[in-house]
Amino acid sequence: MALRRRDILAGAAGAAAFAATGAQAQLGPAPNIRPGKPFAGTELKVLCVVASQFRAHEARLAAFTEQTGITAKYTFVPFASMREALTAEMVGGGGDYDLAIAMDQWVASLNNLFDPIDARVRDKGIPLDRWPAAHLRQGTVNGRLLGLPSRGHVQLLFYRKDLFEKHNLTPPATWEALVEAGKAIQEKESGISGVAVPYGRSNGQNLMVWYNFLWGRGGALFDERGQPAFNSQAGLAAVQDYVDLLRRHRITPAGAVSFTEQDAVNSMGQGNSAMLPVWWWVRSTLVNPQASRLTAAQIGFAPMPSYAGKPRTTFTNTWVWGISQRSRRKDAAMELLTWIANPALERDILLDPKENDVVAVMWPNLMDDAVNARFGGMHRLAAEGLRDTQSITFGPEWPQISEALETAMSEAASGTKTVPDAFNAAAAQVRRIARRG
Repeated sequence: MALRRRDILAGAAGAAAFAATGAQAQLGPAPNIRPGKPFAGTELKVLCVVASQFRAHEARLAAFTEQTGITAKYTFVPFASMREALTAEMVGGGGDYDLAIAMDQWVASLNNLFDPIDARVRDKGIPLDRWPAAHLRQGTVNGRLLGLPSRGHVQLLFYRKDLFEKHNLTPPATWEALVEAGKAIQEKESGISGVAVPYGRSNGQNLMVWYNFLWGRGGALFDERGQPAFNSQAGLAAVQDYVDLLRRHRITPAGAVSFTEQDAVNSMGQGNSAMLPVWWWVRSTLVNPQASRLTAAQIGFAPMPSYAGKPRTTFTNTWVWGISQRSRRKDAAMELLTWIANPALERDILLDPKENDVVAVMWPNLMDDAVNARFGGMHRLAAEGLRDTQSITFGPEWPQISEALETAMSEAASGTKTVPDAFNAAAAQVRRIARRG
């Protein structure tokens, strides 16, 4: 989905409208809420990870209470403690929370925490095609819908707009073009590497860009029987392409073999790298003068590159809201979930000049003119990757599988093992993990 002239003109019109208002539109009543306030007086308890988006939800709860008569009390937990809090609620909780949010990688192992909501969503008439499939799939376990997406991240390619303009370079649309652009920058700009990517072990961070290489090569992590497929011919070629940025083409920073994601971000922010494939929320870091030497005028962004002739992809990170199985207030909790799932709430936060959270997980807002005007077209570019991307099915064994894969990637990047040796060994380890269950 390339941007067309009419998209650009529409974005310009949205920018004018946004500038004219200077504020978000008033948040009106949410659709699909039961009339008559049948749950008036109910207080809901919500378990939530710390995020500016959800603080913004909390700040707007008066509108929800006015429409339903229901109040909600949010308990915010730092990310580092969130999984433990959800596990404690699942194992020993007595229905303390009515609604909770979980990250995609945890949902399968927490499936006993959440009550299936398929019937409730149908009864509410909530259209599931409101969300990209890559986000929506992460709330489904064994064919049952356990949660609706509310927070999600996609990947974009950030690049030094000033350097690309200076040297008459075009933002790369393919991985092959990325290599050529990286080499061109290094030849003309002393001390600046072509692209910053992580290869070191750290919670699977050295895999997150590679997934796009894998899918672009036509590979997959697992086959239809659930067996490792990442060491197929396509999978090994994708690893080699990713490692070649470091070892063959040499367009990554010195020390990238041990880089974490934050190291890669810092490399670009300090002016040491010209490109950075990473999550979209990093834009705020790159333009923050306390964390970066760059200005907004120096930074451009584009969809993640793909292989020539192949669709764009993006690895996603998705958080879903679910209703607790032990809740004694499930019908009222569904009213709050319905309110949260309203595209107008997400849009209200995106256009609020007091807020800077870029997160949108619903198609209407990804394609919204005013939203794209405020964020320079970022959301339409994110939508390009979301239309065709694959996603990972995170089973209960995923943390062990991810560790095996990131170890293999580190070994391949450092040269301590060849690509086939590293990933064939990882496949054998993953098969053992699967057998243990």
